[in-house]
Amino acid sequence: MAKQSTLKLSGCRVTWLLCFLTVIFRLLVCTAQLQADEWYEVYMDGKTDLERGDWQKAIKNFQKALRNKSKPEAQATTSGLIMVNYLPYYYQGQAYLYSGKYKSALESFQNSLSSGAVNKTVHRRHIEKLKEIVERMIRLSDEQVSKNESDVEFERRVTRLQNFISNENYNEASILLERLKSDRPEDIRIPIFEGWIQNGPQRPSEGSTSPAEDLVDKGLEYYIIGQYELALNEFKAAEKSDPNFSKAKSWIRKTQNEMRRVIPQDDDSKKASMENVPEPVIIEKIITQTIAPVFAIRAPAEAFTETRSDYLELSGQAGDDQGIEYIELTVNGEPGIDLSGEKVKIRPGVTDDPKKFSFSTDIPLQMGENQIVLIAYDMDLTRHQSTELFTVIRKSPIYQTPAFGVSVGAIFLLGLGGFFISGRIKYRIAIVNKYNPYIAGAPIRNEEMFFGREKLVKRILNIIHNNSLMVHGQRRIGKTSLQHHLKHRLETLQDSEFHFIPVMIDLQGTSEERLFKTLMEEILEVCKPTLNNDVSFKIDQDKDKYSVRDFSRDLNSLLDILREDTKKKLKLVLLIDEVDQMNTYSEQINQGLRSVFMQTFAENLAAIMSGSYIKKTWESEGSPWFNFFEELEVTPFEHEDAVNLIKRPVAGIFSYDDEAIEGIINYSECKPYIIQKLCVHLINHIIEQKRRRVTIRDVEIVRELALSPTNVEAAIPVGS
Repeated sequence: MAKQSTLKLSGCRVTWLLCFLTVIFRLLVCTAQLQADEWYEVYMDGKTDLERGDWQKAIKNFQKALRNKSKPEAQATTSGLIMVNYLPYYYQGQAYLYSGKYKSALESFQNSLSSGAVNKTVHRRHIEKLKEIVERMIRLSDEQVSKNESDVEFERRVTRLQNFISNENYNEASILLERLKSDRPEDIRIPIFEGWIQNGPQRPSEGSTSPAEDLVDKGLEYYIIGQYELALNEFKAAEKSDPNFSKAKSWIRKTQNEMRRVIPQDDDSKKASMENVPEPVIIEKIITQTIAPVFAIRAPAEAFTETRSDYLELSGQAGDDQGIEYIELTVNGEPGIDLSGEKVKIRPGVTDDPKKFSFSTDIPLQMGENQIVLIAYDMDLTRHQSTELFTVIRKSPIYQTPAFGVSVGAIFLLGLGGFFISGRIKYRIAIVNKYNPYIAGAPIRNEEMFFGREKLVKRILNIIHNNSLMVHGQRRIGKTSLQHHLKHRLETLQDSEFHFIPVMIDLQGTSEERLFKTLMEEILEVCKPTLNNDVSFKIDQDKDKYSVRDFSRDLNSLLDILREDTKKKLKLVLLIDEVDQMNTYSEQINQGLRSVFMQTFAENLAAIMSGSYIKKTWESEGSPWFNFFEELEVTPFEHEDAVNLIKRPVAGIFSYDDEAIEGIINYSECKPYIIQKLCVHLINHIIEQKRRRVTIRDVEIVRELALSPTNVEAAIPVGS
């Protein structure tokens, strides 16, 4: 009987132990997943805050995201295998810009550009425009700070010039501008005025991702030179175009504040332009007709606060009917010192409205009790002040508490377990979602999946400065994928001498009669953002026939326009794919296209043609394409590149035995299309088997299906 009781007790202990281990395992899974995705959550929160116009909160979230994941990525992957453009510096720069912190915005934009990730996204052009605006705002702010009484007359004349331009009185504007140039040639607004007098206010040539963005950018151009009414109209139009566009709302507020500061109190006609958009309430107290300044503190939320942090984030707004001169801080009876060691004295920024402005600062805390006093002084002849008092208790760090030892042990176990099971989590997610990143059949447009052609790409980029190329190779060897990659590289290439404009053109299915029209349509589609609406070409005349002569004239006119838009040497690069189609065209059409590259404007034109081969011999004595191209062959991968294509796309989720890798390489002969085809079938196979590792037996099982004639086209030899 005693023996049975002992067995029953042991069984209970085993059951209890299993339950305990199950709970621990689930905690490990949840903890690992939360840790893996913390950067993603705060990053997305920051983007949401940015859209809502909560700039300070957005900045904090982007800073936290960068602490968890410091490197921006064009295609970052979460533990749930979600692909996201991770561009924290880009969005942080916008938050700084819209909150008026221009130097911090410039630093963020520079960090974003130097990291390289933003260059692989659609935001590449827009960040350059934002960076230009920030640089102008910094210069303008510095200029305003250095103004003195002698500048008053100059600014009055600037105002007259702006009025002339607004009323399109360009003759009077030109005369006045010459006087301003002689008085102040270094003024940063002079080139803008000259451009407006010659061409009218110009829209940004590139980088706008929506009509609302275009309108905001144009409004900023007006704002920079002090045309606040015109700027406000553009910002309102942007808000009307997209009611949820927070940037427009922010600039409406900033422009209205600036107009209230500079417009005389009795100028009712100008004030009327600001009445259509109600101003949001910043301070929840009545400021007008008050004697002393008022505060609206956001953080800390309570007058008595406890924290374990070594600093306090203090933020809020201050306002006064005549304006705030500055705000002082004292900590425990001593002047407040910021993290850089300087005395804290908060003043309205150059572009802030001193009657209502936001502030934010970090205050170092000592252990124990901290008495913090915030004092605001107004601009009245008889100075008034208001005071806010906070008591902050800084507690000991958590590692000095009794529970710390137990917590460290638990965290260590959780972290260790999370490390070992993170791969398992990804695997389970991959099984559920049937994750298979390989691409077989379609061109590779994902830069992360483009392998093995770096030497060839570098060689092409060196040649294209001075010559055209013919890239040839077997069918399915990766020529089209190479063309897409070259387009991306040329778009993002920072060349000291040339400005490249790549145009991707697919000739598959293009008839001889539509060749030149197709070429020009694709070219104009790419160049459209740089063209004015009043520019016309022969192709716009809807002619039934569009000859090589029409194409040549339109191309010459277009290149003239494009050359004016860059200080570098222009190179329009035509990336012509499926050039085999030209073998079906007449000799006259081929000679016509070749003649285009022999025109006087050909120094601004180049071509990278790709196909199996292009005919070089004709019935006549002429040889249209003989010795015209530098010819490069697209060959199968090197062994190392083939291994990378097999392993990297599924690293950390699935793996391959060494024998399986060699089997794939042998059967594929290092041809990328066949490698991808085999890997697609292999990953699908092991997902069905609910396994993580590919073996040589798996390769043998899927080989026949993957390499059957119906799945893989026979290779076509390279023509001569």
